[in-house]
Amino acid sequence: MSPLQLALQFALLAFSLTGLSLLLWRGKTWDRAAAGVVLIALTLSYAIDNASHQGFEFGVILIDAAAFIALWLIAEQAGRWWIVMTAALHLVSSLVYVAPFLTATGLAWAAMTLIWVLWLVTSLTFFFGVWEIEAARRFALGGRYGSTLDDGGGPRAAPSME
Repeated sequence: MSPLQLALQFALLAFSLTGLSLLLWRGKTWDRAAAGVVLIALTLSYAIDNASHQGFEFGVILIDAAAFIALWLIAEQAGRWWIVMTAALHLVSSLVYVAPFLTATGLAWAAMTLIWVLWLVTSLTFFFGVWEIEAARRFALGGRYGSTLDDGGGPRAAPSME
């Protein structure tokens, strides 16, 4: 791996860990469970990376597939969009590993680049998740404690859209 690739990998790792840390800090139970699944999958992927002698990372595929299933089950209970997006991205990244079997080496490198892009987008969903958590908290306050959100609730008429 070249020094540029290594630096990019560490930058993506730091970005991901920052987002996951924020989710663990600000999230509720299901958010923390989803962040834990991603953190475990990330740790296990690094632990068995390059363990295959033929270049096919069967263990990483199993980890990503298991993470997809766990995230989808959590998303069914949590009702958070960031978890749904993260689960979908894990599914796509699991399917990308099949690309080297379908064509020549050039597409295999394109698939690896796509996996890094998916990793970046997944990391962005962590920050979207933090925003979603804070928006849900603010919405739950319903105008208390300085919140200016008007959701039309309470013992009065709903705001009109005229």
